[in-house]
Amino acid sequence: MIVSNPPYIKACKLKYLEKDVAKFEPKLALNGGLDGLSEIRKVIKKTSELIKKNGKFILEIGFDQKNKVINLLNREGFYINDTLKDLANNDRCIVSTKI
Repeated sequence: MIVSNPPYIKACKLKYLEKDVAKFEPKLALNGGLDGLSEIRKVIKKTSELIKKNGKFILEIGFDQKNKVINLLNREGFYINDTLKDLANNDRCIVSTKI
């Protein structure tokens, strides 16, 4: 099983974060590149290489990234088991299995 919380915030959105996040979280932990997916792509690729068949992969995502991340996972040989929402009812995690 691999669980990951990569940076997923678009670089242009970093300056609009709430102060309690922006002041205490390192930019490296937040900056997901121009489209917010650059680090997610890397994590999915590396996970695909490391994880065994039938291994579970749980990935935290941004609220607006579900469809793009599902496509990336499918291309790397993952079956999508479930998507989970946070307390604000935003898509937040994808649970998948390596096939």
